[in-house]
Amino acid sequence: MPLKRRHSNGNEDVKLPIAKRTRIKDPNDFLSDLSHELLIRILHHLPIQTLIRCQRLSHRFYTLAGDSQIWKNLYYNRFVLPRALRIPGMKTAQDDGGLHFSSRRSKWLEEHTLVNREDGKRTNWKGQYKLRHNWSIGACEIQEIRVAERPSVPSMLVKLADGVVLTVNKEDGLRAWDLKQKILIAEYKLEGTTTPTCLSVDEESRSDGLGIAVGFVDGGWGTWKLDTKKKGFEAIYRHPGSSNGMLGAIAFANPYVLTITDSQLLSLYTFAHEIMEPEALSKPENLAIETKIQPSLLASLKSHTSWPPLSLSIRTTKSPTANPTIIASIAYSLPTYTSGYTIGLQELHLSPTTGLITFSRLASALPQGFASILSSPISSRTSSPALQPQQVVGIGSTTTRPTTLSYSHPYILATHPDNTLTLYLCTSTSSTLQISPGTKLWGHTSSVSSASITQRGKAVSVSTRGNELRVWELEGGFASSSSSTPSKARKVNRRERELLNGERSVVVKHSAVETVGDGFENAIGARKRWVGFDDEVVIVLKESEGGTQALMVYDFT
Repeated sequence: MPLKRRHSNGNEDVKLPIAKRTRIKDPNDFLSDLSHELLIRILHHLPIQTLIRCQRLSHRFYTLAGDSQIWKNLYYNRFVLPRALRIPGMKTAQDDGGLHFSSRRSKWLEEHTLVNREDGKRTNWKGQYKLRHNWSIGACEIQEIRVAERPSVPSMLVKLADGVVLTVNKEDGLRAWDLKQKILIAEYKLEGTTTPTCLSVDEESRSDGLGIAVGFVDGGWGTWKLDTKKKGFEAIYRHPGSSNGMLGAIAFANPYVLTITDSQLLSLYTFAHEIMEPEALSKPENLAIETKIQPSLLASLKSHTSWPPLSLSIRTTKSPTANPTIIASIAYSLPTYTSGYTIGLQELHLSPTTGLITFSRLASALPQGFASILSSPISSRTSSPALQPQQVVGIGSTTTRPTTLSYSHPYILATHPDNTLTLYLCTSTSSTLQISPGTKLWGHTSSVSSASITQRGKAVSVSTRGNELRVWELEGGFASSSSSTPSKARKVNRRERELLNGERSVVVKHSAVETVGDGFENAIGARKRWVGFDDEVVIVLKESEGGTQALMVYDFT
């Protein structure tokens, strides 16, 4: 007879611990016992595709394969090494495959902005690699923000800075759009019936807001400050109209304002330093004072050779051995005798202590001995050795007049109605100012509407009609001289040759359009009128045949 099962006298609600399953170690597993440091060292040598697969193995390998040092090394090898190989005098890769940077050059190679971030946060190197990879292959998502339901005459002006898109026109005034939330965050109605003709953003001081300058058709101009925290505009100064004509371009770098009229009258203004400094602007007791301060006119120059399109800029040069210098520049198209058009550049050097002009100089892309049909010869430079001879356009001029100019030292990028662009390299030292002959850029299949370039040589261009948007890597021009290539004493491997001779442009391929409002991305007859970009997005102003305007946001993150 089987024995009866006894009942426990204890509490039946007590839950006994569940025995864990015994983990049996695979005899071929030689990695689990290794330390994190050794595993990271092993993962450091894997290709990217294998590294991504390793993140799917376990939580431990997900963390290790995403280590910041691994992705930092991948980032430098793919995106920083090509830049280093194009810099004359930069040390190339050593036998251990590493790069050795001096402190000054490493800052120029994004070491300062990515490693020593101003916000104090650590750089997500994997995210940075993904961002640059998307740029290199033209992969992005596109969103559409409707900004106007009626046409603007002239067309709406747009600028992009710090994740904020600024727009201004006569009907809607000055407005600011947040790119992350795709919403309107601030607006300011312009007084009177004056039509804005040019727009500029202060690229230097952004600690307490964005400085904005707007030029008008009556020759007047004004400055505003956008407080991104309070989400509002603050009027700083309004300059009255002038009989000199409509303003064609404006540049703003606190405390300097540079303007030029359609009759080629160049004017340089400065504000009092104690009023325009950001620390003074943040004090409530100074707000009523600063509106009464009048800017001082430092210089007024009349040009008889500079033709539209024009591009103005104000920059500060820093040197460890000399005092900083403020340079106000104007890039312009220049008609030449029986040979079309070329590009000219004028610089005004200012003293940061007195604010006065120390000297001025001119240069053009023409070789010595050639001159404008309207003026005496202008000092220039002969053919640049950094450009391949078959890519140099004629003798430094083009047969078609440029439609737009984008100047960000040391690059000038001109667009033409024959589906091409022209790149110029500027060399500005303490003693000389030179411009290389133009380098033709092909790739667009229709007329180029607008282009923008940064001081690191990245450019974006958009066709007038159709959906063709191109990203260009133009740093250093098209290197062919010995100063831009690795030393002959060291054997050039296949990887370095690919980096030196890589593709210079890529067509942006985007996914389906996400529309804020009724979209018209594929509308027949839609025109692109302006393009701008930063490290993460490209902004294109698009206008339909009916006059509806929208911002096309190409997000590469």
